[in-house]
Parts: sequence; C-alpha cells; structure tokens
Amino acid sequence: MERVERLSQAYSQAPWRKQLQFVGLFLLIMVFIALIASIYLNVSARSGAVGREIQEMQREILQNQRQIAHLKGQLGTIFSSTEMERRARAMGFQERDPQDTLYIVVPDFMDRQPVVLAPSYQPEVVGAPVLPFEYTESFFVWLQKQFNRVIFPLFKVQS
Repeated sequence: MERVERLSQAYSQAPWRKQLQFVGLFLLIMVFIALIASIYLNVSARSGAVGREIQEMQREILQNQRQIAHLKGQLGTIFSSTEMERRARAMGFQERDPQDTLYIVVPDFMDRQPVVLAPSYQPEVVGAPVLPFEYTESFFVWLQKQFNRVIFPLFKVQS
C-alpha cells in the first residue's frame, strides 16, 4: 500500500505545475485568437484598400466620359454648318451658283469608295452551294442514262 501511495505521489503533479500548464494553455489560446484577429484585420484592410481603388477608378471613368462628351460637343460645334460657313468666308471662299460651276470629266477616275468601319448588323444570308446536276443524281440513275445512251442508238440503227 505504501508503495502504491509513493507511486501516485511521484506521478501526481505539483500545484505550481498545474497552474503553469493552465497559464500556458491560456496564453496559447490568446495567441491563437490574436493570430486570427490579425488575419481578419489584414484581409479587411486589403479589401478596404481595393474598394477605395475601385471607387477611384470609377471616378476616373466618369471624369473621362464627361470629358469625351464635352469634346464631342465641341467637335459638333466646330463642324456645324454655320461655323463651317463662317470659317470658309473668313478664308476667302465665296458662295457660287451651281449654274456657274464647270464640271470636268476625268477619264478612268475612280470615285472614293465608302469606308466600312464596322460590320453591318444585318444577318448574312449564305446561299446554298449550287452543285452541278451531275453531282445531284444517284449512281443508279446515272448508270441507267449511260446504258440508255449506248443501247438506244443500237436499236435506232437496226430499225
């Protein structure tokens, strides 16, 4: 009995060891929680930065779209008929009567062809390929025709 008591006393832990294990386990849990929190904060900070970048890019897109619209408006004003007429008069051009115009015919002159910048939105109608008649008849029909072509002249000669 004394021996069993000694063994249990030898293997039982001292109170300070139990407290040290509890503190170590507590610190391990706290480090794990701090690690998870730091990962969460890192991901949140990155997503926030990406969100700000997206907002900045959207702002730049809107600014560019406004600038394009403004430039298109200026281009429309510059190429308006009244503005073109005013600039032509400033350059010394005068309005002429079509009856006073002399047209010269230039042989072999090729007029400008229109430029196609984009494909048409009309659906393309692709015609069925046209095959010669010889390719559309069956082998037996062709064989019968060949046979008739050879045999009938023989009958016509005899009669």
